[in-house]
Amino acid sequence: MHPSFQERIDELGVLLQQTNAARAAFFGRTSRQMPPKPVRFQVTGESVGMFRVVDLTTGKTRAFRQDYKAAHDLAMQFEAKANRLPGGAQ
Repeated sequence: MHPSFQERIDELGVLLQQTNAARAAFFGRTSRQMPPKPVRFQVTGESVGMFRVVDLTTGKTRAFRQDYKAAHDLAMQFEAKANRLPGGAQ
């Protein structure tokens, strides 16, 4: 691996640790528990009146729905399925 790539990877690792520490400190000050696992599926609005369900781990669109409630329900189903499977694999 090229040394500049390795430097970037190391730098991003340090930034990720700092981010996690800041999040933990925030949740400690607000006396709330930190979520055990980040959300994997997100509903985003489209300009043509369609909503899409995006897998945040891959960045790929999983489905489209015409109303927000249907897209949200589908995202929740995908989330439950990902949590049921070992390792969150699809």
